[in-house]
This record gives sequence, C-alpha cells and structure tokens, in this order.
Amino acid sequence: MSEKKPAPFTNPRNKITIYKIIAIYSAFYVLMKFYAIFVQGSWLLPNLILCAPMVIIGLVAWQQLKKQQTSWWYILVAVIAVSVLRYYEADWVIWLNQNL
Repeated sequence: MSEKKPAPFTNPRNKITIYKIIAIYSAFYVLMKFYAIFVQGSWLLPNLILCAPMVIIGLVAWQQLKKQQTSWWYILVAVIAVSVLRYYEADWVIWLNQNL
C-alpha cells in the first residue's frame, strides 16, 4: 500500500509511446501529402518541401526508438515543430508556389 506510482512524465514508457506517436504521425502526414499531390493534383514542389521536416522528424524518432534513446527535449522540439508546420502550412504552400 505504500507503493507510489511514478509521475506520468517520469515513466519511460510514456516517452516511448510519444515517440511512436510522433513517428506514426510523421509517416501519415507524408502519405497524405503524396496522396494530395498525385491524386488530388496539389502543387508538387511546395508540398514536397513541407514534407521534408516531417520526414526528418519521423526518421529521427524511429532511429531513437530503435536505439532506445529517448529524450524529453526531442519530444518538445518535435511537437513544437509539427505544431508550427501545421499552423502555417496553408500560407507556406501558397508562398512557396508563388516564389519558386
């Protein structure tokens, strides 16, 4: 009865779960961009450029999962990067299409 559960942010299983979510979300995002490009006829170059950060985030998460090296700093940076990318995505696609 004197056992205390660890705090949610100190449990290593939670970091692994968040890493898996980041990797799966990155793969899903890239697949949806390819679908938009090849099926719906979206602009090729702007969408591929916006896929690049998600590919890097997903590959780094996958690599760190394989090595069992997880870090809260990476999770924080990845979540902020994904949030910024998703928030400004429509504006950046238009800007990239006009300027490339």
